[in-house]
Amino acid sequence: MIDPGLPHPRSTRRSFLRSAGAAAAGLSVPGLLAACGTTQPLPPPGGAAGPTRGEGPGGLQLARPDQPVVLPIYADNKPIASGLKPEKGPLQLYNWQEYIAPDVIKSFEKRYGVKVQISTFSTMDEAVAKIQSGAVQFDAFVPELVYLERLAVGKVLAPLNLDYIPNLERNAWPTLVNPWYDFGSRYTVPYTIYTTGIGWRTDKLPNFAPTKYANPWDALWLQGPKISGLVGMLDDQHDALSMALLRNGVSDVNTDNAAQIATAQRSIQQLVKSANLKFDTNEYQHLADGSLWLHQAWSGDVAATPLYAPKGTKASAFAYWWPANGHGPINNDTMAVVRGAKNPVLAHLFLDHVLDVETAFANYGYILYQQPLNAMTPQAVLKRELVAPNLASTLIAERQFNVGYVQGPLSTRGNTLWENAWAAVKST
Repeated sequence: MIDPGLPHPRSTRRSFLRSAGAAAAGLSVPGLLAACGTTQPLPPPGGAAGPTRGEGPGGLQLARPDQPVVLPIYADNKPIASGLKPEKGPLQLYNWQEYIAPDVIKSFEKRYGVKVQISTFSTMDEAVAKIQSGAVQFDAFVPELVYLERLAVGKVLAPLNLDYIPNLERNAWPTLVNPWYDFGSRYTVPYTIYTTGIGWRTDKLPNFAPTKYANPWDALWLQGPKISGLVGMLDDQHDALSMALLRNGVSDVNTDNAAQIATAQRSIQQLVKSANLKFDTNEYQHLADGSLWLHQAWSGDVAATPLYAPKGTKASAFAYWWPANGHGPINNDTMAVVRGAKNPVLAHLFLDHVLDVETAFANYGYILYQQPLNAMTPQAVLKRELVAPNLASTLIAERQFNVGYVQGPLSTRGNTLWENAWAAVKST
């Protein structure tokens, strides 16, 4: 069971995410344009051809759940051989701040008799720049899936030899053993999963529930003006605009339709004025201390919110909504091995360690972000009393993930439209 008295700063991973706003969307990988290779877009499982999509910033066909893509492997960047002995370390892990449990690190160190050294970053731009500089040679890395195309084509990541990672096929959801964004798991294994929904204070808003509205995504717009100054939205370009799209009846959260994006922009600008809307990425703190009562939120952050609340505040004071049918924004993070790693075998074994079932439960108890493992069902997490029962909606079943609205890489055109819309919102 989680001890509410423990200091628990793990949500800084999401707090730092895209903190540079539109700048993060323009990630540049040195040498990217010089890389050569192609991908083979695969048909969806049903065999029907998906819609033709544009290219991403890496110059490859955009991957989508209905159009999975195999990332290229290059002659000068091949997987390591099978059957190699682990190096003596130390393993160099490059991670978002507080995005892995100390006990997970300790158990790996004990198992393999090595030390793990963790370096942290706050934006993907910063991470890639440091990897490319060669100032520190990292072994394992935690990239976001929206950047994988550029990281693979730019040869920032090393292709995986899955012989060293048996827990992937043994324990992970089949959906993410062969994920649409990296079919065949050539460069990544799944790390965490999360949804983006609505969090609120039930003690401050006793009669509120998004499901009372014909369109629950309209809740901030309908409730917000009544509690002006107490409403928040994530300071995150993709998540914020996606919520406005859903409010307007658009389920394509990766659209490059200029009219749809412009309407979403105006919807948020309207909310800024009518509800004195606040933007931030530490919603768990604002909901916990009561400075905000209603907030767009990440599932893992709401799961952890009771830990930040003043002593005596019950977990029942907090609630989270995301559609139970799965038709809402959903995403996952990944783990990978860095090209040129000094400890590539250890790095592979570390990825395997993170996919171990008991390791994953220990990790969840610290970061409150679920891992997509067959054994880590919502029921199993609740049985271990790792999250408050009234916050079970922060947990995700594979069936929900399979129909969720995945926020994937944008087309070059879409990226520009989204950046411009977000700049207009933030200047309101």
